[in-house]
Amino acid sequence: MGTAELESKTLVLLAGGKASRLNSFLNSENRVKCLTEFEGRIFLDYLLTQAQDAGIKNVIILGGPDRERIEHAVSELNYSMSFSFPVENERRGTGGSLALLAPYLRESHFILSNADTYFAENPFELLKSLKIQDHLALFLMRNQSKDHHFSKVSLQMSGSWPDLYQTDTFTYTGLSILNSEIIFNWNNFGLPTTCSFEKDVFGKIKNRSNFISYPFAEIDFGTEAGFKRMQQIFKREAV
Repeated sequence: MGTAELESKTLVLLAGGKASRLNSFLNSENRVKCLTEFEGRIFLDYLLTQAQDAGIKNVIILGGPDRERIEHAVSELNYSMSFSFPVENERRGTGGSLALLAPYLRESHFILSNADTYFAENPFELLKSLKIQDHLALFLMRNQSKDHHFSKVSLQMSGSWPDLYQTDTFTYTGLSILNSEIIFNWNNFGLPTTCSFEKDVFGKIKNRSNFISYPFAEIDFGTEAGFKRMQQIFKREAV
């Protein structure tokens, strides 16, 4: 594989979460986070605009049981990108749902992003400058630096994390670049049908991965605090 700049035009969005952290706040068990409206615009529209602006050509959305609702919402948006919506007959978790990608992948790498994370900078544009080496994955972490450049996180440090969120120094941004080999050799990695990406998939591949940090300005609006911050941001942008 060697070393080369990222050329992948494929984006995979994890959009099948239960929104359990927001249910009490939204008072709705049927709310789909990525379809939440902010100032009349669903959040997924914002994320897809960033993707198209960065040259993404193929978008695969893992929507779980809400797949049809998400597909309908996307069909009403005007994008030139190609969209796929794998069918998930039973909830497989953020990790298990990745196994459904096999029939849809045509590139050696793909970009993976949570569908409920706001990025002040276009993250897909930023990733184009990264060099891809012989790693199964590249995980994008947030640091507190004021210098806007990518920094490598030592494998010794990241190897000690039990999952992607168990670190006080860095925070996983919900953004990764994965080698398609993981998907095509799912069983060989010992990955179960139902599992968590942040815990189970990460646990299997972290020692063969790379970790890059950047002062990402991002908001996970899966919490009440994050949701309120998103409302404020989009309200300011609408003025």
